[in-house]
Amino acid sequence: MTFEDIKNKYPDRDPAFPLNLPEPDADTLNRLIEKYNCKYPKSFIDFQIKYCKEIPIGDFAFEGLGFANNELDLYMSLEEVLKDYRELNYPEYLTPFKQDNGDFWCFDSRDSDSEPPVVIWDHNNNNVETDSDFRWSNFIDWIDRTMNDEI
Repeated sequence: MTFEDIKNKYPDRDPAFPLNLPEPDADTLNRLIEKYNCKYPKSFIDFQIKYCKEIPIGDFAFEGLGFANNELDLYMSLEEVLKDYRELNYPEYLTPFKQDNGDFWCFDSRDSDSEPPVVIWDHNNNNVETDSDFRWSNFIDWIDRTMNDEI
């Protein structure tokens, strides 16, 4: 599945990113990648820089999703997600992009694919969530399934 497939599958849904806010930018994203040693896949980078104002995601998925722009409120800041995750000394093989109530949605770089799976780091059991309903094959699959959860 591609971003175009997502747009075609959900043509009546609003884009993930509010149109009236300053967009994520490549300079900020690159700075965060270097500062926090992030391993973001191409799909996430493209979503941030090219598609965030085109691609819809589920409303719940939007909450806590970080965007690479320092002008945004802290609840929308990718840097806040990264900083909070690193302060907790969670595994470096996970790169977070969303947080909610102490849990982090992450890319699992232990998989050698260029588009790694998305997993949840569950703060309650201090480990990756094992329920298969909380694992996605890649970022686009995560977006698609968050939309399906709301239909």
